[in-house]
Amino acid sequence: MTDSLPGALRAFAATPQVLVALDFDGCLAPFVTDPADARPLPEASEALRRLADCDGVQLALVSGRPVQQLRDLADPPPGTWLVGSHGAETAELDEAGELHRVPFTLADDEASLLAEVTAAVGKIAEAYPGAWVEHKPAAAVLHTRALAEDRAEEALAEAYRGPGGQPGVHTMRGNQVVEIAVVDVNKGMAIEDLRERLGHVAVLYAGDDVTDETALAVLGEDDLGIKVGAAETVARHRVADEQAMAGALADLASWRRSQQQG
Repeated sequence: MTDSLPGALRAFAATPQVLVALDFDGCLAPFVTDPADARPLPEASEALRRLADCDGVQLALVSGRPVQQLRDLADPPPGTWLVGSHGAETAELDEAGELHRVPFTLADDEASLLAEVTAAVGKIAEAYPGAWVEHKPAAAVLHTRALAEDRAEEALAEAYRGPGGQPGVHTMRGNQVVEIAVVDVNKGMAIEDLRERLGHVAVLYAGDDVTDETALAVLGEDDLGIKVGAAETVARHRVADEQAMAGALADLASWRRSQQQG
């Protein structure tokens, strides 16, 4: 944890209306070989539940995963906003655990392009046993975590240059993935949309991946950005890993509660 982060968390805890927006993989949940096995650390889940009970705190999970999958794996508190597919999907979780989705549909030409991209990415995955394709409402994603490093880099580069270089697509390179979308979305745009929906709120955003940099880059002076891990970042604060991030969230919840009770 950077030396300045505890003070920044204390100051953020005193802000009347806040949005705590967090990446999932590599931030709340450690990376695993099979993405379906990912779960948030128990300490992180407990901190989110405590924050959800605080007045003036809105929670959001912002991920490349589809919204339904994010809800199932993260099991977030009711009232949490879920932003999936890097912003292509947005939903709010109600008290009964039901998702209320913001409408999203592809135009005919976008749907046709997605089918073309998906087929091309599928062929690349077939050529690299161990790679696999994740299907999203507006994107196809090549995953290479199970491959040897040199083979993974070859597959990712092929996807990036091939279907990822087609006109009309928006390609993002992440941690052992290339995501090729047919709509222009990113996590920064998602955070700005949430801020507009929620009104005047200060935002805490934390994430580990290069795709999180778009969200960290839109934060202002009253906001708080945290990078998880050692990668290059525009964030002013950093924690070492998911365990340290869970600790920071626990501290935030404790300070928020103590200030409100005081």
